Amino acid sequence: LWLVLSALPVAAQPVEVPLALPACRAAPGLPASASPATPATPACAPPEDPLVRLERLEQQLQASRQRIADQQAQLAAETARQDALAQDLALLRQQLRPAAAQPAPAVAPAAVAAAQAPAAAAATPAPAPTPEPLTYTPGRGFTLRAGGATLQLGAEARLLGFSTSRFTINAGQPLVVSPKDPAASYDLSAQQSTVTASFQGPKWGEWTPGGFALFTLQDNLLAEGYSFTPVAFVGEISNGRWRFVAGQNFDVFAPRDPDTLPNGRLASSGNPGAYRPQFRVEHSFRKGSDFEGLLQVAGSAPITTALPKNLDLATLPDQELVEDNGWPNAEARFNLGFGPLVERAGGRRLRALELGVSGVVGQLRVLDNIRATAPLTLVSDRSEVTVWGAALDGRLAIGRSVGLSGELYTGQALGEYMAGIFQTYNRATNAAVPTSGGWVQLSVHPSDQLRLAVGYAMDNATEAGLFSLQANSTAFANVVWDVNPWLQLGLEGNYKLTTYDTFGDKNAWVVISEVLFRL
Repeated sequence: LWLVLSALPVAAQPVEVPLALPACRAAPGLPASASPATPATPACAPPEDPLVRLERLEQQLQASRQRIADQQAQLAAETARQDALAQDLALLRQQLRPAAAQPAPAVAPAAVAAAQAPAAAAATPAPAPTPEPLTYTPGRGFTLRAGGATLQLGAEARLLGFSTSRFTINAGQPLVVSPKDPAASYDLSAQQSTVTASFQGPKWGEWTPGGFALFTLQDNLLAEGYSFTPVAFVGEISNGRWRFVAGQNFDVFAPRDPDTLPNGRLASSGNPGAYRPQFRVEHSFRKGSDFEGLLQVAGSAPITTALPKNLDLATLPDQELVEDNGWPNAEARFNLGFGPLVERAGGRRLRALELGVSGVVGQLRVLDNIRATAPLTLVSDRSEVTVWGAALDGRLAIGRSVGLSGELYTGQALGEYMAGIFQTYNRATNAAVPTSGGWVQLSVHPSDQLRLAVGYAMDNATEAGLFSLQANSTAFANVVWDVNPWLQLGLEGNYKLTTYDTFGDKNAWVVISEVLFRL
C-alpha cells in the first residue's frame, strides 16, 4: 500500500493547509467603508489606514456642523418672530395713548440676522399663541380683548398732603398765595385720583378707530369739592399719518408740562394749558428714524371747563360775565423731533431734541353792569376781547438720565388758558390783559425707579388793573420713587411768591407729600 501511494503524482492530491491569518482580517485590496453606520473594526483587525481615517473624521465633522447650522437657523427664525410680536405690542400701546403717534421701532438686530441666515430660517414660523381675552398687569390695569378690539382700564388712588406756611388757593391745589395774614395749615387731598380708559377698535380699511377717557375726583382747579369729572373724553380715527380727534381734550396751545406732584402743573405760575371741548386734526411725517414732525390744528371752545362759573343772579349789578363771542378758538402747533428714539431711564423713549411752536387766536365777550329791567330781561354793557397767544417749548435729553425742558409764552386775554394768573380782562377798562412768562426744569433719573426734578416758573400780568394779581412765581424741587409697578412715593418743596397791586408781595413755603397706588 505504501508503495502504491508513493507512486501517485503529488500535484493531483488536494492538500488542506491551515491559514496563517485570522479569519476576521479583511481581504487585501478591499476599501474600508466611510459610512458612520459601518460597525467598528473587530479587535483582531489591523490598524486603519491614516488617510482613510482622516477622510472619515472630516465627513463626520461636516455633518455635525450642518446640524448646528440648522439649529441656529431655527433659533434665528423664532427670535425674528418674537421681535415682530414685540414691535406689534409697542405699536398697540402707542396707539392706545392720547398723544400723537410715534414711529414704529427700528428692526431689531436679531431680525436682520434672521434675514441673513440659511434658507431654513425662511421657513414659516409657528403661529403666535392666541392672547387671553382678559389680562392684568400690575400698575397698568386690566386689558380686555374681543372681536379685534382692545379696551384698557386703569386707576390711580393718589393722596397728597400739603403743609403750608400761608394759606394758598386752593388748599388741595396750591396755585396762588392768599393775601390773608400768615396762617400755617396742613391739608390732605385725594382730589387728584384718576380713572383712565383707552380703546382701540378693529381696523376699518387702513383706519383704526379708538378713544381715550380720563376722569379725576377734582371738580375744577379752584374748587375744594369732589366730583367725578371728565378731564378728557375723546374719540379718534387714525391711519398712522393722519389723526382726527373729537371730544373734550387737552389744549394744543402750550401743551408741555413740568413734572410736579399736583396735577395743576404750575397753572397760573408760568405754565399755560387746560382742557376744553375740541375738534383736532393731526398729521405726522418722518424722514428715516432720525427726524419726525407733527402738525396739529384744532377748533376749540373759548371757555374751559377747568375753571368755575360764578354767576350769582341775586347780585347782578356786582357781576361780570365772560362768554364766547360766537366763534371757536383756533389753535395750532408744529413740533419737530431730532435724533432716533432711544430707551432712557424710567422706561422713557425720547429723541435727543424736541422743539415746538404753538399759537391760539379767538374772541371773548365781556358783560358787566348787568341790570334786570324786567323779570326775564337783562341789560348790560358789552365788550369784545381778542384772545391771542404764542408759545415756544422744547426738551433736551442729555444721555440716558438727564433732561432739560421748558416753555416760554406771550399773549393777551389768556385767563381761560391758565395764564395771566387767571385774568382775562381789566375790570376797570374791559381791555384785554397782556401776559407773558414761562418755566424751566432740570430732571435727573439716578435709576429707572428714582426721579429728581428742580425748576422755576413765572407768570406776569402787570396791567390787570386795581386789586389785581401782577406776578406769580414758583420754585420747586421734588423726588419721586417708584417702589414697584403699583406703588409710588413722592416729596416736593415749593416756594411761591404772589405780587398784588394793592397788597404787595405775599410768599409761602409749601411741602407736598404723595402716596400713590396704581391698579
